[in-house]
Amino acid sequence: MKTMLFLLSLVFCQVGGGWANTETKLDGVVNFNNATAEQLMLLPGIGEARAQAVIDARALHPFTKIDDILAVKGIGEKMIAQWEGYLTFDGPTTLKEVEVSTPAVQKTEAVKQNSSR
Repeated sequence: MKTMLFLLSLVFCQVGGGWANTETKLDGVVNFNNATAEQLMLLPGIGEARAQAVIDARALHPFTKIDDILAVKGIGEKMIAQWEGYLTFDGPTTLKEVEVSTPAVQKTEAVKQNSSR
């Protein structure tokens, strides 16, 4: 019985176009002047230590421009480039992770690609 249910689920997945793939993507912005450590850690390259460094730095001087963030130890231009479109210095922090479905590769397409190699 379990084998039959498994085979049926495989058939339904193939009829629907293959296995669905999902990936995580960021959506929204992070306000460096009021974001929590958890919100800051959504950004690539920010762990607990860097999030705390941002919080400590903004307690001394609120951020008003990108150069202010560059003064935080461990944050450089390459890291900030990864955050393009996610940074702000006013307004609410709305940054969150969302799952995005990507189309599955059809089995026949994968076979064609492999046979052409």
